[in-house]
Amino acid sequence: MRYFFKLTIVCSALWFLSACSKQSPSQQVREYFIGDLNIVINKNDDFLGKARGGSPKRELQHEFLKLRLRYKQIEAFAEYFTPSTVKLVNGAPLDEVEDEENAVFEPGGLQVIEELIFTDDAIDKDELIRHIRKLQVNLKRIKMLWEDIQLTDAQALDALRLEMFRLTTLGISGFDTPGSGNAVEESKTVLTAFREYIDIYDKVLHDTDALNEKVEAALIFLEAQKDFNSLDRAAFITEHLNPICQLLHNEQKKAGIAFIQDGKLLRGDAATLFEPGAFDAEALVTNPDFKSTADRVALGEKLFYDGKLSGNGNTNCGSCHSPALAYSDGLKTSKGFVNGNILRNAPTIMYAALQQATFYDLRSPSLEDQASDVIHNTDEMHGSLQAITKMIASDDAYVSLFKKAYSDSIQPIHVQNALASFVRSLSPFNSSFDQYMRGDKKALTDGQVKGFNLFMGKAKCGTCHFIPLFNGTVPPDYQRSESEVLGVTSNTDFKHPVMDSDLGRGRHNKFPQWQNAFKTSSLRNIGKTAPYMHNGAYATLEQVMDFYNEGGGAGMGLSVPNQTLAADKLELTPQEIQHVISFMESLTDKSL
Repeated sequence: MRYFFKLTIVCSALWFLSACSKQSPSQQVREYFIGDLNIVINKNDDFLGKARGGSPKRELQHEFLKLRLRYKQIEAFAEYFTPSTVKLVNGAPLDEVEDEENAVFEPGGLQVIEELIFTDDAIDKDELIRHIRKLQVNLKRIKMLWEDIQLTDAQALDALRLEMFRLTTLGISGFDTPGSGNAVEESKTVLTAFREYIDIYDKVLHDTDALNEKVEAALIFLEAQKDFNSLDRAAFITEHLNPICQLLHNEQKKAGIAFIQDGKLLRGDAATLFEPGAFDAEALVTNPDFKSTADRVALGEKLFYDGKLSGNGNTNCGSCHSPALAYSDGLKTSKGFVNGNILRNAPTIMYAALQQATFYDLRSPSLEDQASDVIHNTDEMHGSLQAITKMIASDDAYVSLFKKAYSDSIQPIHVQNALASFVRSLSPFNSSFDQYMRGDKKALTDGQVKGFNLFMGKAKCGTCHFIPLFNGTVPPDYQRSESEVLGVTSNTDFKHPVMDSDLGRGRHNKFPQWQNAFKTSSLRNIGKTAPYMHNGAYATLEQVMDFYNEGGGAGMGLSVPNQTLAADKLELTPQEIQHVISFMESLTDKSL
């Protein structure tokens, strides 16, 4: 009987291997994923049992970390095919505000559970159980959705590519492990899962052995790292992650598997995040007739500096956006159309095309809308697009330029689009940091490299200013731009802090979560754009770093119940602060 049982197992195993050998790689990926997902579901069931049984906090933390590692095994394809559900599985522990639906949704999933158990306080058992059960519902929803997914080889490789980008930008920054700090171990799991899925393509890709060797080298590198804060992220990215991504790209190209072209900011054929042209500044132009051309950029630049666009004939876009200052103006808050200054500081417009909405309060969905808003704003330019169009139609020089740029009659939208086209041209990606990430190890000083590692680690800058854009457009799909509540003060007297009165997004919407919320601006060229913050209250980067080191407004003792910045002190030393500042100065483009 025992012999028959063993024979049955052997035969079953042989049948399974035979069946797998007949499946296409994409079919095998489907099977592997569902197997890994079932393990996650079962692991969560076990975790729920321990929570219900009142297991000690240390044991719950240990079991939770194992659950998270299991989730990282499926993350690439769960994120790629079921992103809405994944928000409830591993989304940020913040309320999800849906402006169009006028609704707020409670956060849930692993990051919420992490906050509940990695705490000095007693665990709220009932709340923990509730969230584990919600997690189980959403894991099973992923399983249900997976049944209807028709997976292609192009999608499978694209999902793996984006997972490497996710590791580069979010994973090693501790973005989704702020309580446990288990980012290094999770990075190992992501790489191991990547290797397992790549092995499925052994007969399709030319050299999976080379990919495996690079992954193994990356794992060995991680093993040698002492802890989260000491992780050498600069070396990990340039010596391991970038080469893995580049080789994956090359292998996919050799195999003749098409790259996904989905019209997103990050190009579907970008081998790494740091190569020239990785991001498409035209991606957010909804009308293909309004894509930028050289003639439109030239026209937009001329309009940008023309005072005739304003009500007084003297103010132009360049009045507040000077090229020498990375298209900012160096003032605390910009000069208004009449006497006095407007409410906010003028941000750089460089790289503005690489975000999903504009202005500090994210009120404009496009650069064309932004141009219209500024021109018509009575505090800024106090102009009229209709009047500008009439002026242009009577100016022979402009008429000639518009004929070259647009074939039909001159319309207000053409003025908006020309200005937007000029702004879209201002994303050079040629800073010292860019050169370093492309292989020039001499492009950054030792202090700047230390600063980058701090930026992405202990200082936690990279969890909001996502590389390589360094703004709030969330990787790796770059489909959403975030705002944050920092508790910004009205001045730099941090011993007697006073909250700034500007409500930010709260001026246009009464959601409590958006009161005092502001766009996460790009840090590129930040060395040229002082003073800082939406109110220009901080004259130096040292003052900015001191603010964050204190934990923002809430960390200083202000009442900011909706602050999204962690109120914990960063405990950065003066030398570490200088390293971070030195790194940020490396983000200045060579053309400035």
